[in-house]
Amino acid sequence: MNKPNLITNKIGIIGWGFVGEATGVGFSKNKQNKIYWFDKFKESPNTFDEVIENSEFIFICVPTPMFRDYSGMDISIVKGVVETIASKVINTSKVVIIKSTVLPGTTLEFAKKYPSVNFAMNPEFLTQNKAKEDFLNPARTVVGVTKKEVGERIKKLYSSILPKDQPYFITDLVSAELIKYMSNVTLASKVLLANEFYELSNKIGANYEEVYKAVEADPRIGKHLAVPGPDGDLGFGGACFPKDTLGLLSFAKNKKVDMSALDAIWKKNLKIRKVRDWEHMDNAFGRGASKK
Repeated sequence: MNKPNLITNKIGIIGWGFVGEATGVGFSKNKQNKIYWFDKFKESPNTFDEVIENSEFIFICVPTPMFRDYSGMDISIVKGVVETIASKVINTSKVVIIKSTVLPGTTLEFAKKYPSVNFAMNPEFLTQNKAKEDFLNPARTVVGVTKKEVGERIKKLYSSILPKDQPYFITDLVSAELIKYMSNVTLASKVLLANEFYELSNKIGANYEEVYKAVEADPRIGKHLAVPGPDGDLGFGGACFPKDTLGLLSFAKNKKVDMSALDAIWKKNLKIRKVRDWEHMDNAFGRGASKK
């Protein structure tokens, strides 16, 4: 007699870009997980309502692009999805998990507006070219919640696919959002600092390849000091670093927090970066603002 195929977790994904697809494929590693997904711009196996109805954990993985005038980031897509989902999951055990990168305080605003909905913030730390591999091999898993039991449920969900020794950081919603930003802008800043030491090495006759390899040997500093970067250009580009740097700068300005060091890094990046590849990517820019 065949044993029934028991479903361990029912997982829904809204948005099937590199983050959403990596999430879906990653959780599919456990064959007992059931995946439902929808993307309004792609041929999807499920409707939006089917994803919400059938899923216990609903991951929001939609774009949060920058404005064309570089004044900040557009989270209107995330807000629209949350507003549509909220009325369908009030007073249920379902968990709405924001995986899109949003400014600190955003998920808490959702939680206050919809107090009968279980919200969580679960930032992604994926590289665009290796997103699926990165999802299954994270340095850490960060979960922001307002209720401890919701955090434990999400931890249990991830334990169905990740190693037993996986580090978890269960924290509040705002801290989880800030962890994502600090991680990305720290990495972006390190790229610019490496570029400057590369220029200094060339000026004084030092061998930068030997310099950075010796510096990287210090575990406190870490890797990724090679110049130029993987794309053959100086500075930082790609889908995440520019957007997140701009988003945090705009956020800090609104909060009247001096982040002049980060502002200088962004301005230096624009000066030395030859190819602004982020301007030519799908969903690079949000609605409403025009590029100066």
